[in-house]
Parts: sequence; structure tokens; C-alpha cells
Amino acid sequence: MAKILENIIIAAEADPTGHTVKLTWANGETTVNSFRRLVGKGVFAAFSDPEFFAQVRVGEGGRSLEWPGERDFCADALWFEAHPEDALGQLTEEANRKLDDAHSMLS
Repeated sequence: MAKILENIIIAAEADPTGHTVKLTWANGETTVNSFRRLVGKGVFAAFSDPEFFAQVRVGEGGRSLEWPGERDFCADALWFEAHPEDALGQLTEEANRKLDDAHSMLS
């Protein structure tokens, strides 16, 4: 299970017609993330231009996906969007840590 700050993007390939980006991760896995829900909305209006959408790039250290004009997405958020079971596991681990801390304080 991937954890926060362990999700590193090493390559990004845009499909401007489908508004998706195929991501290759440092662990060797690939995902296809959709940005259709954002096309034409607010700061993402530019996503409707195929030439603009194709300008996607991997951010510094592989920790983000970026487009010009400071439109960027956190690598962790993209990973957990494609792997919701990992996000749930991350939340469960955090909840267990908090319970352990609470029990220690009561003892």
C-alpha cells in the first residue's frame, strides 16, 4: 500500500481528446487519471484547448502533475484517486495511531 509522500510520478502522457493523463509511477505501476470533470470550469477552462491540455508535465521531484499557469495536482491525490483502497488504509492507520495515543495518555 502506497503512503503519503511515497507516490512519485516519473512520466505523464496526455490524451487531450479524452482529457486523461496516463501516469507512470516510480513503483512501476501506471494509472489513467481523468480530468473531464474539470474541463471548461474556472481556472481549468483552458483544459478544453487540446494544445493546452497536451502541455502537462511532471512537477519537481515527481510530487505533482502540472500545467502552465500554476494548475497542478498533488501526486498523492492522484494516486489515491486511482487507488481508493490505499486512501482508506491510510485513514485507518492514522485512526489506529490516534487511538493508541489516546490509550497511552489514559494509562
